[in-house]
Amino acid sequence: MAISAESGDTSNVFFNLARCIMENRFDTHTLVALARQPILDAKQSIYGYELLYRSHGSATSAEIFDDVSATAQVVSTGLLEIGMSNLVGTNKAFVNFPRTYLLNPSGVPLDREQVVIEVLDNANFDAVLLASLRKWKNAGYDIALDDFRFEAKLTPFIELARFVKLDLQVLGRDAFMAELEALKNFDIKVIVCKVENWDEFNFCRMLDVDYFQGYFFEKPETIERKAVKVNSMTLLQLMAELLKTNELSVDELDRIVSQDVGLVHKLLKYLNSPVTGLIASVDSVKLAIVLVGAEQLKSLTSLLLMSEMVGDRHALLQQVLIRAKHAELFAVDMGYTNQDKYFLAGMLSMIDVCMGMDLPDVLASLPLPGELASAIVNRSGKIGLTLTQIEQYSKGHQITGTVSQETLKETYLEAIAWVDHFLSTF
Repeated sequence: MAISAESGDTSNVFFNLARCIMENRFDTHTLVALARQPILDAKQSIYGYELLYRSHGSATSAEIFDDVSATAQVVSTGLLEIGMSNLVGTNKAFVNFPRTYLLNPSGVPLDREQVVIEVLDNANFDAVLLASLRKWKNAGYDIALDDFRFEAKLTPFIELARFVKLDLQVLGRDAFMAELEALKNFDIKVIVCKVENWDEFNFCRMLDVDYFQGYFFEKPETIERKAVKVNSMTLLQLMAELLKTNELSVDELDRIVSQDVGLVHKLLKYLNSPVTGLIASVDSVKLAIVLVGAEQLKSLTSLLLMSEMVGDRHALLQQVLIRAKHAELFAVDMGYTNQDKYFLAGMLSMIDVCMGMDLPDVLASLPLPGELASAIVNRSGKIGLTLTQIEQYSKGHQITGTVSQETLKETYLEAIAWVDHFLSTF
C-alpha cells in the first residue's frame, strides 16, 4: 500500500478523541511490568532469559486472562518500553506465543537472532500450526516447544524446533530420562525447567542436558517501568486510516499520530530499537512515519491494540464501535447527509462509560460544535433522534418515531459484521 505525501481526506470518521484522555486532569502515565528468569548453561553462564507476563510490578505470577493480549504486552513492553537490550543484553529472549498469535502474527519484526518463539503445550499440534511454524522458521526464528512430552506424531514439530523444554517437577526423574532417550536422535537442545536445588541440577548435568532454568538459580525477577499511555481510541482511529484501500496520506497519518504523545513516544522508541537498523536521526513525526512505513505502522498499531484489549475493555471498545457504526449505517440508509457526524456522535455517546465521568463534563472538554454536543447530550435534531432510536433498538425498547424495525435490524447486523471484521485485524 502506497503512502502519499499529499493531504488526503481529513474528514475521517474517527475524531480526535485522544484529547479527552490527554487533558490535564488525567494521568498520562502508567506502569508496565514483566518478569524475566535466566536460562543457564552447564557452567551456570547465562544463555538467555524467559520473558514472562506480569499485570503489575507486585504480581508474583502471570494472572493471564487473555493469552494473546499477554504476549502482546510482553512484546510491546520489551520492545517499546524497557528495551530488549536492557532486558536480556545480547542473550536470547524466550517469549511464550499462544496458538492464536502463532497463526495470526502481528508482523512486528522482532530480532530473529535474539527472540525465541516458545510454543505452549496447549497449542493443539495440528497441520495448521505446523504450517504456521514453518513460516516462523523460514523467517529466521528459533522455536522452542514448552512443557514437552514426546509422542511420535509430534516428530515434525521436533524437527522444526531448536529447543525442547522439559519440566522436571511434572515429569519426575524416570520420565525425564525417558524423554531424553526419546529425543536423543534429534538435532535439538534440551532445556530443563523447574530445577529447584543442587541435587536436581547435578542430576540433569550428569545427563548432559544443555540448558537449565529454575528457582535454584533465580526466581523470576519483575521489572517495572513508567510508560506513557496510548489512547485506545487513537489507535482505532489510526488503524481505520491504515486499513483504507486507497492511497494513504502521510499528512493524515501525521495528524492522527501527533495527537497522542504516548503513540509518538512508542513510534520513536521502535525506530531507535536495534531491530530497525536505523542510523538516521528523526526530527519530525512525519519523517518517523515515512521511515517506519505503512505496513510496520499497521503492525505496531495492532500490537498495541492487542495489548489493550483485555476482558471488559475489549467488550467496551466493541460496544462503542457497534454504536458508532450503527448510527452511521442507519444515517446512510435513511439518506441523511454528513454521515461521518453520526459515527462520531455514536462513539461520543458512550465516552462517559469509557472514562467514568458524566457525559456533559467529558464533552465540555472537546472542541465540538454546540449543535453536535446538544444532539449527544439532549438527543436533539436528527442526530439526537438517531442515537435514541439505535440505543432503544439495541436494548429491546419501544422505538421512538416511525422508523422501520427492519431498517434498524439490518443496519445493526451490518454494524456488528463490520466491527467483527475490523477487530479481527488485531
